[in-house]
Amino acid sequence: MEHQEGKAISRRRFLKTGVGSIGGIMGVAYLGLIGDYFNPPPVGSEPLAEVGKVDDFSPGTPKLVAYTSGGVEQGVYVINLGDEGWIALDFHCTHLQCAVNWLDATKSFACPCHGGMYDIKGNVLGGPPPRPLEHRVIQIQGNSVIVGGMSV
Repeated sequence: MEHQEGKAISRRRFLKTGVGSIGGIMGVAYLGLIGDYFNPPPVGSEPLAEVGKVDDFSPGTPKLVAYTSGGVEQGVYVINLGDEGWIALDFHCTHLQCAVNWLDATKSFACPCHGGMYDIKGNVLGGPPPRPLEHRVIQIQGNSVIVGGMSV
């Protein structure tokens, strides 16, 4: 390789410049990720979607439904709590994001990955999950059940 004055560039200088350039590009990319982390989209900014009719949800029995938000399919457990109202829980365990399953026998959600357990309202009963299941926005409009982004 030739330098500006016709001198050869040393291998050390070439590698130092190349590695430094790649490191700089990676650093800029990480700054973008950090910016996204500290400036997330507003809670509840996702569009809402109808996931069924009120009659489709038996009181006290979580029902897993899917809907599309922003071109991505989402999964949520919709729960009719009777006199206590309605809740919608994200179906990902808060430990490592595995999909949780509702177990009728124990009346709880179980994570098959590491044994996390949650009650019907998403509160941690046991295992490694650091926090309750994430709640989604839920609205009852007439006879329609509508869910969307994370709730506050």
